[in-house]
Amino acid sequence: MNHALTALQILLAGIVTTSLLANLLFHFSVRRKLRARTRRRSTFAPAFAPAISVLKPLCGADEGLYENLRSLLTQHYPEFELLLGVSDPFDPAIAPVLRLLRDFPNAPVRVVVRPADAGVLNPKVGNLINIERLARYDYLLISDSNVYVEADYLASIAAEMEDPQVGLVSNVIVGRDEGSLGARLESLQLNTFVLGGVCTADLHGDPCVVGKSMLMRRSAFDAVGGFAGVTDVLAEDYMLGLRFAEAGHRVVLSSHPVEARHPRISVGRFMARHLRWAQLRRWAAPRHFPLEPLLFTTPWLLLVLAATRGTAGASSMMALLGAVALLRLTSDAWLLQLVTGRPVALRSLALVPLRDCLSLGFWCLANLQRNVSWRGHALRIGQGTRLSHAPGVRPAQEAVATS
Repeated sequence: MNHALTALQILLAGIVTTSLLANLLFHFSVRRKLRARTRRRSTFAPAFAPAISVLKPLCGADEGLYENLRSLLTQHYPEFELLLGVSDPFDPAIAPVLRLLRDFPNAPVRVVVRPADAGVLNPKVGNLINIERLARYDYLLISDSNVYVEADYLASIAAEMEDPQVGLVSNVIVGRDEGSLGARLESLQLNTFVLGGVCTADLHGDPCVVGKSMLMRRSAFDAVGGFAGVTDVLAEDYMLGLRFAEAGHRVVLSSHPVEARHPRISVGRFMARHLRWAQLRRWAAPRHFPLEPLLFTTPWLLLVLAATRGTAGASSMMALLGAVALLRLTSDAWLLQLVTGRPVALRSLALVPLRDCLSLGFWCLANLQRNVSWRGHALRIGQGTRLSHAPGVRPAQEAVATS
């Protein structure tokens, strides 16, 4: 029994060490990507600036929506248009859109109010199809409603397209605004786990596209199937990145960060979103998903603590665990300060253990649960994030399902 317990302690200690090293790799990958922006900004000259159609699908009036939209109209860029799409004429997003039109009467803004085709299961893609039909220009930029950008955003990502081999450009995403517990958890998750995963994939040459910001050449986009090819998948952004890469195009992760703003979201909304994202990763990247628990250090530390309690080597193991926990939190604090550009609040850093445990919970549920609820649609997810109607829910009933 003692030998078995010792073997278990050694195994768990090895997992804890692996978890720490995996997190350090994630943090290194983010540092490498953000340093690339620092080098570019000092020599940045927008020699390549094609006209861009910005496609922004809207659903609901998130706090800060007006400011997010306004940030696109104050770009230092020669020619672009902003196309805003809503599926419901009574959508709350209409109010900030009307305010924007009043404040910028001469801006190149058009609003598309049209229900998505009933055969399109992904509601965001259905909205984008309606917008894209009216786009004037040969470069298409998808920008989510909760994204806030700096004035050199368009110039920075357009410069990546100067290389004709580049077919798609996405951006690193930084979480901002922490006015509630749910918002702080959201920022922590985006600025560590999500950002680290995207930058690590980029380090290894794997396209991992997050659709909050995607710039594409229309010709290349049409050649890989356009929106019509991703109407029934949940991870339309990730799948488009794979299709561009498979077609021989370069998929670039720009080091120019865009802010995902969420001032006061609830804990419930945070949990629903990241459970859905875990389900997405489960079916989009089945080879990598089983390794995700290695990144959640806290549960492994607790398991080692439970296995060590009352044993002869408990004091030595406790010292080791304390050192690992301190190093992990120090590295997280360094990363968060690097990403946000400001000192880390202790209240945010204290949420790291909770975030670890919640993330492991999302991972477990994603392996057990195939139904997803998104924007009022009850759906079922399968291989390649393919969507179908959830069992027992008729399409006409979906409008009353919770998102």
